[in-house]
Amino acid sequence: MLSRLVGLAAAGAVTFAAGLSLAATLTVAPGQSVQAALDKARDGDTVQLGAGVHRGHVVVRQRIVLRGARGAVLDGGGSGTVVRVEAPGVVVEDLNIRGSGRDLGAHDAGVYVAKSATASVLRRLTIHALGFGVWIHENERSQLLDSHITGSLEGNRPDRGNGIQLFDGDRLLVRGNTVIGGRDGVYVDATDDSTIEHNRFEQTRYAVHTMYSHRNVLRGNHAKGNLSGIAMMFSRNTTATGNWSEDNTESGFFMRDVEDCVVTGNHSLRNGIGLFFYGATSNTLEKNVFAHNATGMKVWGGSVRNRVRGNAFVGNGIPVFFVATQDLVLSGNYWSDYFGWDQDGDGFGDRPYRVDSFTTRLVHRFPSAGLLLRSPAIELLSHLEQRMPLLRVATVVDDAPLVRAEVQ
Repeated sequence: MLSRLVGLAAAGAVTFAAGLSLAATLTVAPGQSVQAALDKARDGDTVQLGAGVHRGHVVVRQRIVLRGARGAVLDGGGSGTVVRVEAPGVVVEDLNIRGSGRDLGAHDAGVYVAKSATASVLRRLTIHALGFGVWIHENERSQLLDSHITGSLEGNRPDRGNGIQLFDGDRLLVRGNTVIGGRDGVYVDATDDSTIEHNRFEQTRYAVHTMYSHRNVLRGNHAKGNLSGIAMMFSRNTTATGNWSEDNTESGFFMRDVEDCVVTGNHSLRNGIGLFFYGATSNTLEKNVFAHNATGMKVWGGSVRNRVRGNAFVGNGIPVFFVATQDLVLSGNYWSDYFGWDQDGDGFGDRPYRVDSFTTRLVHRFPSAGLLLRSPAIELLSHLEQRMPLLRVATVVDDAPLVRAEVQ
């Protein structure tokens, strides 16, 4: 019996070794047909493009590795999609891809990963996109890693392709990439249970943009110099943690019609608006820093039942822009313009922090009144608003303001 088991094990080892020996590397020189090599390859093979420019569009239909040698370029000539992946488990790596088409309706892209290409991996790619950089379509478990995508900077932003487009996907991973230009850095559309982490975005519209996407994780991303940074819209159960959003023209974090999201440990610095809440309900925001923005937080459109605690609002031009019919009561945040005392030493101010919403409401209704800010007339009206119920307007109140920031 023992000899039989040993024999079976030996036969299995020989079979395994034979399987390994069947894997081949097909090398393609510039001028040779890349598609012909891909069609010839079998599952497990590697197709390696030699240094230099390779021209044409390719479709990967086998479970292979498509790799570029140092200096290898695949050029689509300005039309269509350059690389289309259709087989599961494909790896595309170490390749410079350029020259896609511009037809956004046709989903022209540097790399297009089809529904059938589950668990494929794109890594260490350099993509110069005229349309979309990477489009991952109705796909599960595929990954985009450590790649550099440069999108178009021409024309209006809405007319450009997204650097990374995730459409109707599930359990995708986008990690360690840099996206510069294009429309959105990564557009997460109807995609669930996926992770977007440790990416960098510059010169886009929204750095990270989720729409109708649920249970995703946005972690450790850096959005700098975009129109807006992290934008979550019509999504549920998103976790955003450890992200940095700075020097963006409009907003650092934008949350519209989102529910049950958790936003913790993020930094929003020197943006137009640090945090914009619009119709956001039942979310948790804790231990975030909103500092040196033109407006620290803007709250609009029925944003209720949110837990906002332990955050630091530091040095913002306008701490809060708030227009509503009743006060929004928060508890336990740090406000750098709070001048109350903490006589019992419990770490909380002895009186509530109350935002001056009278001036905000006045400027919102009559924009020309902004010319009178800091004038004696506005100062007098703001002073009277605190004492005359007739003038009092709804505002943001922190009933237990921190006297020291918990986060830096």
